[in-house]
Amino acid sequence: MADAEAEAAFLSSMQVMNEGATKYEDTNGASAQQIDSSSSDEYDPASDVQDMTMSPGPQSQFQPDPLSSLDSSSNAISHSVSATAEQPSAHTNGVTTMTSLSEIVMPNNNNSDTTVEATVRQPGSADSPITAQPDTNSSLDTTATVADIGPTTRDDSVPARKEISKSDTITESSSMIAPSKARLPHDRIGLLEDRIKEDERGDMDAWLSLISEYRKRGKVEEARKVYERYFTVFPFAAEQWVAYTQLENEAQNRHGVEVIFGKTLQDSPSLQLWTAYLDHIRRYFSIASDKVGNAGQINHQAYEAVIAAVGIDKDAGKLWQDYIQFIKTSPGVLGGNNWQDQQKMDLLRKTYQSAVCIPTQAVEGLWRDYNSFEMGLNKLTGRKFLQDQSPAYMTARSSYMELQNITRDLKRTTLPALPPAFGFEGDDEYMKQVDIWKRWIQWEKDDPLVLKQDETERYKARIVFVYKQALMALQFWPEMWFDAAEFCFNNDLETQGNDFLDRGISANPESCLLAFKRADRLELSTTNGNDDESKKRRGDTVREPYDKVLDALYELINKAMAREARDLARIEAHFSEASNNLSNGATQENTEQENDEAEEQKKVLDQQKNAQFEIVKAMGAVQIRLLHKTISHAWIALMRAFQRIQGKGKVGALVGGSRQIFTDSRKKGRITSDVWIAAAMLEFHSFEAESAKRIFERGVKLFPEDDNFALEYVKHLIATNDHTNARVVFETAVGRLTQKPETVLKAKPLYAYFHDFQSRYGELAQIIKLEKRISETFPDDPRLASFSERFAHEGFDPTAVRPIISPATQTRPKAMPIPSIEPGPSAPDSPPNRFIQITNSPKRLLPIEESDNESSRPRKLARGESPLKGAAGRRLDQQKRNRQPQEMSQYEGQPNAHMMLPPPLPRDVLFLLSIIPKSSTYHATKFNPEEMVRLIRETNIPSSVSQLRPPPPPQNGGGMQQMTPMPPGQYNS
Repeated sequence: MADAEAEAAFLSSMQVMNEGATKYEDTNGASAQQIDSSSSDEYDPASDVQDMTMSPGPQSQFQPDPLSSLDSSSNAISHSVSATAEQPSAHTNGVTTMTSLSEIVMPNNNNSDTTVEATVRQPGSADSPITAQPDTNSSLDTTATVADIGPTTRDDSVPARKEISKSDTITESSSMIAPSKARLPHDRIGLLEDRIKEDERGDMDAWLSLISEYRKRGKVEEARKVYERYFTVFPFAAEQWVAYTQLENEAQNRHGVEVIFGKTLQDSPSLQLWTAYLDHIRRYFSIASDKVGNAGQINHQAYEAVIAAVGIDKDAGKLWQDYIQFIKTSPGVLGGNNWQDQQKMDLLRKTYQSAVCIPTQAVEGLWRDYNSFEMGLNKLTGRKFLQDQSPAYMTARSSYMELQNITRDLKRTTLPALPPAFGFEGDDEYMKQVDIWKRWIQWEKDDPLVLKQDETERYKARIVFVYKQALMALQFWPEMWFDAAEFCFNNDLETQGNDFLDRGISANPESCLLAFKRADRLELSTTNGNDDESKKRRGDTVREPYDKVLDALYELINKAMAREARDLARIEAHFSEASNNLSNGATQENTEQENDEAEEQKKVLDQQKNAQFEIVKAMGAVQIRLLHKTISHAWIALMRAFQRIQGKGKVGALVGGSRQIFTDSRKKGRITSDVWIAAAMLEFHSFEAESAKRIFERGVKLFPEDDNFALEYVKHLIATNDHTNARVVFETAVGRLTQKPETVLKAKPLYAYFHDFQSRYGELAQIIKLEKRISETFPDDPRLASFSERFAHEGFDPTAVRPIISPATQTRPKAMPIPSIEPGPSAPDSPPNRFIQITNSPKRLLPIEESDNESSRPRKLARGESPLKGAAGRRLDQQKRNRQPQEMSQYEGQPNAHMMLPPPLPRDVLFLLSIIPKSSTYHATKFNPEEMVRLIRETNIPSSVSQLRPPPPPQNGGGMQQMTPMPPGQYNS
């Protein structure tokens, strides 16, 4: 009952608001009634929540102010690192599996002075997070809030707000953003902290310089804290994880090193990091100084873990060689007969067979060693083993060559960088690296090692491994995270796919791509129950990724505004100081001319300051406008998801549905008219048409100068056959947009759509009148275009068709013109040309520009007279006429006017034919192919030496046989 009374009160107020503007002039001069807001019990957006973006304005009773609802709250940064050391995967080739990292490198060392606490997950135990507490005195705070600083240029997609003067902006931003205490130039650590605070993910150099500064000063504890903060932002930077272990090793903190490995090893496919782990094991479990007797077993398990993790890396050849050398030095004799010798031989053979099947830089050397190993044991069985492994080795060797060609320009780094914006410095280089990684992944998917059919798990493991390698360098490229997750979902790797999405969202919280994909997976993996509680639980689960991306995007707006305020404050401070210097220099003792020059310099400074202000404001406005658009579409996606899960729902109820999301978006603010359009169309197609009408009515008052909203509103009214109100909305929107010169062009889409509608279903008089208005509003547009658009449909314009009336005259093929070979007439007493006349002869080069340097001019070589000149040219012309006689038609006596003549020969071919002598002038020996075939067929070729016959005896007393001279031009036949 209360809801009905509230809706009735709202409808009554809406009707009162519309009474002042219910009449509009249409194109015929008749009045049309504006959209009726009759009372109804249907859903109305204004009955749920008062708009947070409304303030009185001159054009309507409500003007939007999206910035007034700025959510300035920010969350503190949580400095935590969660990781576990779990059991490594088993070696696919039969090498003994390492039981647990904790059994090797995680001894309980209570005497460690490290500040990082960790618990290592034992086999079969639950995950236990490793949390590093941040420094309570740290000044790291990445949030900066500006309460009342809006976009500096008008955002046409977002309702306008009250302008803020430059002086107000500078004063406000200076007081809210400027640091309370300026850094001294020698405070290097403080300056680096400020850089990190301002650009946490982008200023990698500031992070590394801060760590280096602490290490130089010997402040190990402070360096540890910076490392922990660093790894919350860059968790996959294996190079810095290795540097962190080096710091702990220098501090003789073995437990700290083991905690680091426990945090990161299982999540990192870095060969460098796993090699550092292996070096750590070999250092503290040396076989040479082993007194207990278990060092060899520990080293062997460590090698197996490293091989299982990164053994398929293309640069892991040395790792395989070290492992094989370790096996060779283990107890036992190759070729022996006891169980230990046989075990060593089997392990070494299995390791060799695994190594030669992987494309690495050492695959050829490993094959030679394997060949020596097998042939040294038993040549008979060795040949069999080598023959069985030879195809896999050949495939691996050729595959490594292909892979090297693909990755020749690849920079394999684990220090990720933010992708440069398109068109700015570094974007080409970054996209080149992305393309190389994609080609490497595609190469693995093409299965050059032929694993997909017989060894499917190994095939999948290789592709996932390359994805992880790529994501260490492309941590801030969401498309790569999406591709990796999509591959896992398509290949029954659900857990790894969800892990890719979670980590990608953590690295790119503002990515709509990853958030939407994660929400889709959650929606598909859950179902609604029979009660409202289950719908609410499912809605809360699906909404979580949307809330994260929305929070990140709102935070980006706050940071962009804060950055703009800081930049404006710096500009103001710089020019204020320069202006003060000029004022201090202008004293009473100066001449009037000097004072005038100082005033002119101040004016110049003011112009420069204003120009820089405009640049900063324009750049900020572009970024904020893009973020507004992105936020709006994120709300639209969430609204549609809740429509699928909970239906329309009821605002404030347990199941709020899509209407609750629409209400929440308006409370949060920073949305464009796209959200209102989507909500209206969702109501129209899924629930109630009357509710959609009310949303459009409300939105047209909030966005009076939004051409897109007006266009969609007109389309909706026409779709519902409400042509009268469609004309009213069209006339109102066009009238507002054409009042200001800067918004006239926005009216063109409205004119185009309404002209198309009138051309199909309107009266001719209205169409002509509308075309006249269009030509007056846009005088530069041709009138013909407006007229022809009446009759065009789906890209076909019948007014532009030119029918073929006479094929003989209209479809005659184009013939290439043959250039004249006769020199043109020259004017009498004209000076001779400095260069040879340009012709189309392929023998002559184009002339170069005139130059005073004689050496740069083309050399003039003596050459014979061209046969194309004089009589030769006339003969060529006669030959051309003889070769193209008047052809006759197939009908007697009728010229073949309609027959398609063959295309003429190219100019160069005609020229070549004209200079080649006739065949009758050729008197040399001619090739006879028939005689050559007969000679080859009848020649008796002996099959053995015994069939060779001795040469005939010489005639004429042993002299050489007299050869009868052959007449020229003849051949024995």
